[in-house]
Amino acid sequence: MIRDFLLALGYFTRIPVPDHPNFSEAALKRSAVYFPLVGLLVGALLALVSFIALQFWPPMVAVLLTMAAGFLITGGFHEDGWADTFDGFGGAFERERKLAIMTDSRLGTYGSLALWGLLTLKAVALAELIVTQGVLIFLVLHSLSRWGAMSAMVWLDYAKTETSKAKPVVQQLTVWRFLLSGLFIVPTLLLMSPAVSLILLGTTAALAGLWIYLCHRQIGGYTGDTLGAAQQGLELGLIVVWTAL
Repeated sequence: MIRDFLLALGYFTRIPVPDHPNFSEAALKRSAVYFPLVGLLVGALLALVSFIALQFWPPMVAVLLTMAAGFLITGGFHEDGWADTFDGFGGAFERERKLAIMTDSRLGTYGSLALWGLLTLKAVALAELIVTQGVLIFLVLHSLSRWGAMSAMVWLDYAKTETSKAKPVVQQLTVWRFLLSGLFIVPTLLLMSPAVSLILLGTTAALAGLWIYLCHRQIGGYTGDTLGAAQQGLELGLIVVWTAL
């Protein structure tokens, strides 16, 4: 279990971890259960950075520093998926062409605009949210968004490509393992009132369902890029809804 968790941690972050002694597709699939737990750890680190930054700077500066720390911790893994996905979805009509664009390391207009919009809106909304809710919001956002993104691996097939610049991707996840991974988000829900928890869970379900439908229409499944994009889209959606509350 520890090895599988470390495999998930090394997959999603730049945090140094020991090499998995028996790396395989089966081990990668087992590690998927710990994806929300990795989000909890990332969220805790960002909460610490944010708390320290708020002692010296106004909320907007603290948020920007926290986001920069997030890029260093994760290597911009999910943001890269967000940009590549929008490049692919917006840059072609044929499925194979969309997938080819998504595996291209170059960044296009659609991806650039999508990334700019994501980061700008996230920074502005977080600067408001952190004042009213505190730094523990990062625990909720990073664990819940990763759990919601995992749902694509349950309801969609993996959209295979001939070449890929990405790491290996978990292919198919059972409903049981998806629900089991949801246990890691339960403690974060206790940080909020029951009403807010239900609204954020409903938001996660609605946005995840919409993203699954969009991926099915665009490429007939999911890829590593669309999973990263799902995490970013869910995180942004949760931030915007929570700020409205």
